[in-house]
Amino acid sequence: MIAISLSKQVQIYSVDTSDFYNEKELGIHHRLNRCYLFRNSLKKLRTKKDLPDARSCKIDASLLLVNERIKRLKERIVALFAQNKETRTLREDAAREGNIISVFDSVLTRTLGIEANTLSRDIIVVQAYYFHVLEDIIVNGFWFGGEKYISFTASAGQIRTKKTVFIKAQILEQHQQSLMCGLSIGRINAQGGININKYLAYLALCNSATDEWDGFDIDRAIVVDDMRTEVASVVDFIDENTYEITRQKMNIPINHTDGCGMILPGKQKKSMMIRLPWIKGLLVPFPFDKFIREQNRRQPAQRYGTVTDIYGKQYHLIDDKIEIILTKSQFKLWKYYSSWEEYKTYYKQYKCQAGVCNEEDEYFTDANMSYQTLQTLTDMTDEELNTLCSDTISKIIRIGTDKNTMLKVLGVVKANRNKNFFQQALDIYPELLNDTYSREILKDVKKKLVREARAGKIGVNSSYTFICPDLYAFSEYLVLGRKAPAGLLQNGEVYCALYKDQNKLDCLRSPHLYREHAVRSNVVDKEKSRWFVTDGLYTSVHDPISKILMFDVDGDKSLVCADDTIIRAAERNMHDIVPLYYNMANAEEELITNHNIYKGLTTAYTGGNIGIISNNISKIWNSEAMNLDVIKWLCMENNFTIDYAKTLYKPVRPKEIDQMIREYTKLKLPHFYLYAKDKTAQDVEKPNRSVVNRLEQLIPNPRLNFKAANLGSFDYTLLMSGKPPGLNEAIIDKYTELDRKKRFMSIAPKDGETTSDDLQAYARIRNEILTINEDKYFVVDVLVEYLYQHKKSSHKTTLWSCFGDIIVENLRKHIKEGTIQCELCGKRMERVSRNQKMCPECAVKADREKAKQRMRKKRQFDS
Repeated sequence: MIAISLSKQVQIYSVDTSDFYNEKELGIHHRLNRCYLFRNSLKKLRTKKDLPDARSCKIDASLLLVNERIKRLKERIVALFAQNKETRTLREDAAREGNIISVFDSVLTRTLGIEANTLSRDIIVVQAYYFHVLEDIIVNGFWFGGEKYISFTASAGQIRTKKTVFIKAQILEQHQQSLMCGLSIGRINAQGGININKYLAYLALCNSATDEWDGFDIDRAIVVDDMRTEVASVVDFIDENTYEITRQKMNIPINHTDGCGMILPGKQKKSMMIRLPWIKGLLVPFPFDKFIREQNRRQPAQRYGTVTDIYGKQYHLIDDKIEIILTKSQFKLWKYYSSWEEYKTYYKQYKCQAGVCNEEDEYFTDANMSYQTLQTLTDMTDEELNTLCSDTISKIIRIGTDKNTMLKVLGVVKANRNKNFFQQALDIYPELLNDTYSREILKDVKKKLVREARAGKIGVNSSYTFICPDLYAFSEYLVLGRKAPAGLLQNGEVYCALYKDQNKLDCLRSPHLYREHAVRSNVVDKEKSRWFVTDGLYTSVHDPISKILMFDVDGDKSLVCADDTIIRAAERNMHDIVPLYYNMANAEEELITNHNIYKGLTTAYTGGNIGIISNNISKIWNSEAMNLDVIKWLCMENNFTIDYAKTLYKPVRPKEIDQMIREYTKLKLPHFYLYAKDKTAQDVEKPNRSVVNRLEQLIPNPRLNFKAANLGSFDYTLLMSGKPPGLNEAIIDKYTELDRKKRFMSIAPKDGETTSDDLQAYARIRNEILTINEDKYFVVDVLVEYLYQHKKSSHKTTLWSCFGDIIVENLRKHIKEGTIQCELCGKRMERVSRNQKMCPECAVKADREKAKQRMRKKRQFDS
């Protein structure tokens, strides 16, 4: 099994286009900022109630003046941009603490040799505000610290946030062959070029957070054609030009292996996402060697096992010891190589790397429904909603009274493979729940749970898992040459071993905008279990489910729901609902030049906001006058907008359709956005009887009473390395000073969660404290004694974030292996038998209680 670690990080600078201004531009920039601040204060004043008319008029006049001032200053700074003929320089003051971000270890950082937890200037992220400046630095590069930087890449996510990655020109020249696996811009252009934004996104694969794939042998891998078939289905076909919706039966072309390949289970037990130069997608374990041997036993004269790769070369999967079968859809730039052998030669020659990310979970826990999936079940009754919310309500109520609930809501569960130090400490020493800091965190968690539940995040019997194609059908297609493979699953069937006892499942996927509830029969039997060896959701090649849920199989996950209430409601609401279908645009190819890179990026920046479309769809689902056709049109527009960064195409609404859509979307946001998006009462509609809006009254917000009887006795000295050392004023003063200053250090945890940048800031606090005394164990002992014994502080985030590793180390030293807490009283004791759960005293009490209950039942029976 490959363990995916996201603990390795490096620090780089993230700047914006204003950090490239010259002195004249910077002067106007400062004046603009002052004008913006003044305008914001005026707007805030204008919203005050009971403002005298004379005062209102004066504010309005001032707003007119400041807006005119802003307009003139913008015109002046744009004129200065146009006059600039110099290669821009990133100002040295941009290399400030506030511009440092943390990024996870990746093929890029490993190739460049950037060590974990160090600050590197090799790569810099630039966010665009003024496109004139962005054009300058993309076309001409920029200087920083005496080094020339050039544009490198931008992932699809970075394009959506107007960010571009730049790299030292000298560093790129040194490592380009490795990052591009022997290709060059010149070679790509010589073959007609490529879609610019696709090129940037595929190059950005090296920047994905990954672990190195130890043991990967490229000589044991091949690339074959995808499995494409046509699936007959009734669809609502939308003409992207006229917006006319026509229900019709058609054969839908589907690439069933779009982004998915196979790996032998002997090499990898769980599905995983991979990243190689120009290659990305999902690898699902499947015993294709066993498939070949069984087919050859049935038909020995055939001797199956020979396949042809995408370049026409033949391999025998067993004789050539093939372990990994990649598909053409995974190999994004396959056409720029003459053969797979050429790619492999470059891969080995330039010491390219394979990365692994997002492996299938070891443990699965119940996931939450979202408001998007709930709001489409428009006829759900109050009784159904009460049943659906019962577990969530129970969890909220039990937070203060049940130890297991406390640990679960704090993330101390097996499924959490990246526990922070406080969670690790609770796992070792649950007695920590008795401390006031734990109680403060639990109060915050309770508020968050209430807010999220009222926003539609309801815990149900469901899990997120990878979507996998029927790889038995793929083997029939590939090995047996069957162009219409039967597979192991029929239309309307799925296989998900996570819910082997559940006959029906509601298969869901985000974003859920239309009624995308794919209720399917879950067929788990002995024969299928021989071939489907993971906990993924396997789908049928005869089923248009990929067009309902709009998924690829390159790592997309489904929320697989086994909740009977949801399934019954989904079946009702999916009556007469068929997949939406429309012709998507193809991306055009062009030569890779700096000018074309700039043009491609800036065109994508203006492609639209899918968040606005999603919000408009929610308005309609939660309105009194719901119109499915309008939702269908908006869903189509949403998918064109998602692809816009690559295709640079979006449909234009016919005038009458535009008027209709605007009529339905002119409402304010749904009422539950008070909780879902932290909106104010002025931003949202009044509550109505829509499904999600009803949750506000249904979800309680009780006051927490900490009455759990089995938490045990908390001893703060176990957090220390030795005996209490006494107070050290220098250490305590420095800690107190930095703890107060942390709000000015870009530390802004949301809902109790700390970002990677916050962790970096806490690392700086730790280092400053250790300048007072470099003995970290002594420092922790002093701070623990001060905060837990003398100050009895309920706020200890800085301590745990800076020195949690030392505290966990101390706990591991003090808490003996083999000791447990009694389930009833919480007393810590040595376990003397494998099944022991209680101390001897509580065990006797429990036995007596059981005996009493048996006697009561006997008397009731006798009477």
